[in-house]
Amino acid sequence: MGPTRLRYTMIGFIIGVFIVYMKDLPIGEGTRFAAPFYLAGVGLLIDGIILRLKQRKGNEE
Repeated sequence: MGPTRLRYTMIGFIIGVFIVYMKDLPIGEGTRFAAPFYLAGVGLLIDGIILRLKQRKGNEE
């Protein structure tokens, strides 16, 4: 894993952990406890999109 991939994954995971501790949110308990893993995956998706955009930009120049 590259440093940016790990960075976005950990940011998503940490935000998900905060969601777990917010008990006043109107979401189900199972979804709340799975949020760190969902958001870690979202972080990986965002990193993939950013890498593709950088590659396209590099190919155009």
